Amino acid sequence: MDAAALAAWVTSVIIGIATGVGSGLGAGVAERLSRVARERLGADEESRQVLERFDGDPAVPAAQDDLRARLLATIEQDPEFAARLRTAGGLPPGPPGSINQNVNIGRDMKNGVIAIGPVSIRKTPGTMAALFIVVVLVLGFAVNGVVRFVDSDNSPATGIPWDAGLGPGSDGDGSGGAGPAAGGGVRNKAAAVRDVALAKAIAPDLQSMPSGWGMETEPVFSDCTSECQGRLHTGGVGLADSSGDTQVAFNYRTYDTVENAKAAYQEYAEKAGGTVNGSRTTMSLAQVGDSSVAYSSRRYTGSAYLYKGFVYLRVGTVYGQVEYNTGYKDLDTEKLTAFARLLVDRAQQAQNGQMPSAQAAL
Repeated sequence: MDAAALAAWVTSVIIGIATGVGSGLGAGVAERLSRVARERLGADEESRQVLERFDGDPAVPAAQDDLRARLLATIEQDPEFAARLRTAGGLPPGPPGSINQNVNIGRDMKNGVIAIGPVSIRKTPGTMAALFIVVVLVLGFAVNGVVRFVDSDNSPATGIPWDAGLGPGSDGDGSGGAGPAAGGGVRNKAAAVRDVALAKAIAPDLQSMPSGWGMETEPVFSDCTSECQGRLHTGGVGLADSSGDTQVAFNYRTYDTVENAKAAYQEYAEKAGGTVNGSRTTMSLAQVGDSSVAYSSRRYTGSAYLYKGFVYLRVGTVYGQVEYNTGYKDLDTEKLTAFARLLVDRAQQAQNGQMPSAQAAL
């Protein structure tokens, strides 16, 4: 799949979500793909304006064209972003410039599902206008893309998407610059997480981690009772891969207001650049949440170096820290970024009033 085809496919997924016609990528996949695209586009002012125009009225063809063009330009300039999109969408490696798909025309289209590549749309009178736009996008930029009609009995399960555009919002209030969630989902909120069950569940569990990971330290959680400065809860957990040599620690604090969460982020993120058992160097990682900063450190043991990565972040009313320890192995920045996004996603879901269920996109 070349850059143009990838941009067209991602745009078609975003349009399918935003216009309420649904997606057939499976539970969580469309949500993850939309988040990755929106987060990257939300990282600069020009792209953010394109997103805002699109969110204002997703059915406007000009706004859709601008979104596709902006995605294409960003994909061509940022190969790492293109790789993240493929990973988020579950695309297998393929020869450049091709989309490998088959044609399967069902016998009964009356109650069928219209699928464009990996995107499936239930056929109703209200979806046909949006379908036309999606068809033009996919067929206009895919090399071997085709339209496939599938019997309703064979349609893939459709997830319930919610708009997880977690890029930096213009006002830094946790909205991430995104409009209302598509498909009747929950709009991203910057709300105090007062429900204890939701606050506890922000901590990633084994189901949210890659296969083979296990518990390194048991989850900890407490309510603030004195000198809180708006802090409601503190939580954390430590997890390790199957070798035990690589660990990641997630720590977070929930606050009553965005302002108090901002104050905590500013205080701790500024302190984080100091020297702690070795030098810390600022890392150039894609921003996650409303604010984030990343550092790396290495400590000489007398025979070799130990490596760690740190991300300090805020999304809405939640401040968080991710510490990634790779032992004697070089830092994997993609994994560090994915773990930081995992904490952001779960904190955002809790603020939306949803039980956190996000998984690491690795």
